Amino acid sequence: MASSYSRSGFRIGLLAILAVASVTAISHTAMAAAGGSGGPSYHPNPVLWGLDIMVIVVLGCASIGSVALIIDAILHLQEGKIAPVETTEHIRSLIEARQFKELMEFTAVDQSFVSKALYAGVRRAHLGYAAMREGLENAAAEQSSNLFRRIEMLNVIGNIGPLIGLLGTVLGMIEAFYALHHTGGHAKVTDLSAGIATALWHTFGGLAVAIPSLIAFGFFRNRLDRTVTRASLLSDELLESLRPPETGKAMSPAAAAAGEARSAARPVPRRTAADSNAGTEG
Repeated sequence: MASSYSRSGFRIGLLAILAVASVTAISHTAMAAAGGSGGPSYHPNPVLWGLDIMVIVVLGCASIGSVALIIDAILHLQEGKIAPVETTEHIRSLIEARQFKELMEFTAVDQSFVSKALYAGVRRAHLGYAAMREGLENAAAEQSSNLFRRIEMLNVIGNIGPLIGLLGTVLGMIEAFYALHHTGGHAKVTDLSAGIATALWHTFGGLAVAIPSLIAFGFFRNRLDRTVTRASLLSDELLESLRPPETGKAMSPAAAAAGEARSAARPVPRRTAADSNAGTEG
């Protein structure tokens, strides 16, 4: 049991169960109190009550998931985690010292954005610089997608939260009209209060889940976009320092054509008659 509790997933699941149980107990107590004062005329529909509990469970799980995602983003989606300064400086020192073997070994095991992107390019060095740049760009794009995917569920929760709350609102109104029907159209305020209160509480719950999730998603998306852009530019700069010098290459057709044009435009000295006679006598 101790080893199971030490896992973060188990702790989050246990916390979710406790939160849902607490909310369910509070909701059931509130409904009973609202209906108890109205006498025996009010009897909650068990089907509607079960659906109401289901909405509460979903909202509770969504709120726990939103909090967990926000904590995960705070801990891991930082510039110091994605592109640490010490890692970048170590890679730069290896490049300046021309220690390419050590560079390969370090970038192969390091988990930072810059190391993964640079390793994807360096390992294709035998294919040429163009292949190196292509590998770096592909690795950077893949890492960017993985990082943005970690906060995408915040956007999903933020968009689906009000819809779940709206479902609970509809259920609460159905419960209120069910009480009105059960009393033959002579329901008291106490008979309708439970359904109306349930509808409003579900609306509040959906908004309470959605608003923080959307705010957190917008904040982390902007910060992550800025951090990923900087890391990509830094990786490109480090790869550029590994670019081989352009020596020993054949002259391009454009350069050859330009050289021929310059040679054709150079003036040629004319031979005079005296020069021709001197050449004949010789």
